[in-house]
Amino acid sequence: MPTLKSKAQTYKKIAITTGDPRGVGFEVAAKALAQLAPTQKTIFFLFRDVKQEKTQAKYFKLIDSRWTRLTFYSLKAALDFVSNLESAGTIPKNILIDLALKSSAAEWVFEASRACLAKTLHSLVTGPLSKTLIKTSGYSEIGHTGIFRTLCPNAQLHMAFIGKDFNVLLATDHIPFAEIEKSLTNKVLTSALKNATQLKMLLNSKKDIGVLGLNPHAGEADIMGKFESKILKPLPKGCAGPLIPDAAFLQKNWNKYSLFLCLYHDQGLIPFKMHHGQDSGVHITMGLPFIRTSVDHGTAIDIYNKNIANPNSMLDAINLNLKLLGRGA
Repeated sequence: MPTLKSKAQTYKKIAITTGDPRGVGFEVAAKALAQLAPTQKTIFFLFRDVKQEKTQAKYFKLIDSRWTRLTFYSLKAALDFVSNLESAGTIPKNILIDLALKSSAAEWVFEASRACLAKTLHSLVTGPLSKTLIKTSGYSEIGHTGIFRTLCPNAQLHMAFIGKDFNVLLATDHIPFAEIEKSLTNKVLTSALKNATQLKMLLNSKKDIGVLGLNPHAGEADIMGKFESKILKPLPKGCAGPLIPDAAFLQKNWNKYSLFLCLYHDQGLIPFKMHHGQDSGVHITMGLPFIRTSVDHGTAIDIYNKNIANPNSMLDAINLNLKLLGRGA
């Protein structure tokens, strides 16, 4: 029998969606959970495919070595159960809610996000989810960020990546290269600077935000483009730049800035992933009314169920989520 706590408490409830069932998401989630010490006043809700207990039994053994796993077949049933325990003041020690679901992995993200918006769950950690699976599940959204934009149409969302050596936030994300400059309106840049400032606060940093230029040499006095002089000057207090893009990520600059504000997807993610790799680093969505952290790697279907996937990015994503949730972000 699980040990019971007699004092009634309200727990923070963190959703973990494990992504494509034929990818490494469940494996890295299980390995990460096996390394985590149960956290006071926190309950994890693990979203996974109902068939995985048969196809990936070895990873359940990892989870069960650390946690009291309680399996449910719907989020509502699980939330009702936990609510009753909270009311009675009898929360099992090391509790982990295991959601064995028949719905698609894309639907898990919608369901968990709606629960976070309703405050029945408090934050979200996401595993890798392919854009192909989202499409074949009947949704038109491109990636997690597209799902969040559908659910929060008035929010100004930006992708950010937290690494051990430097951090980046993207002013734009999944748009064709030819459309980048016209997409970088004053409104877009203002919201990106706002979210970058919020991220700087969450990171407890007092350093400037390094804002990259768009053109080679950041335009070099309008010789190679006028975007920098028209749009990026003057920058608000607490920002430095426009930085020359091909020199911004030199090692000597890593500690100068709380984060780099990059103007398009590859400008930020090529240096971030080349340095941090795919086994560390955390993706965080800024501008949401709840905390969302994620691994910064893909589904890796080529190594599905081979027990060789590195869980470090998932572990970092969970730990950062806990840290930010503890700060009341």
